[in-house]
Amino acid sequence: MKKIFTLALVVVATVAFVSCGGASRGGMVKGESFISEGWVSNDIFRVTATGVPKPGLTNKIQRRGTSKEAALIMAQKRIIEKFVGARLEGAAGAADYASTGIAVAKEFGGLVKGGTIVKETYDEDDNCEIVYQIEKKNLKKDVQGGAYQ
Repeated sequence: MKKIFTLALVVVATVAFVSCGGASRGGMVKGESFISEGWVSNDIFRVTATGVPKPGLTNKIQRRGTSKEAALIMAQKRIIEKFVGARLEGAAGAADYASTGIAVAKEFGGLVKGGTIVKETYDEDDNCEIVYQIEKKNLKKDVQGGAYQ
């Protein structure tokens, strides 16, 4: 009986470790592990975002189109918020954080809108989840206080 209990405990611990994954971020696409949130490299940053279909739509294509658009807007918003926050931390001596934040958001705006959806999935209710990335040479350095100061 004790052997069965020990074996069951080992199986549960293994399943828990595998299902939680050893890493703090990432996902699976066709058996390949990838980073779905945060810095992929010094040039690539990713976020994951979700969107829901516009209420009242019954056509599956329209529902998925509006949920994808909502997810895209949310992803772009999340990147701007993260970048503005990072830049404001570097500008601690600034007199007006609101003005500084608006300026930083404008600086990164075009870059963020030019990003790419690298993964999109839909559930049975046509809700969309995307992994969105932006890419620029030395992006991490620029965000953390390089070229945009």
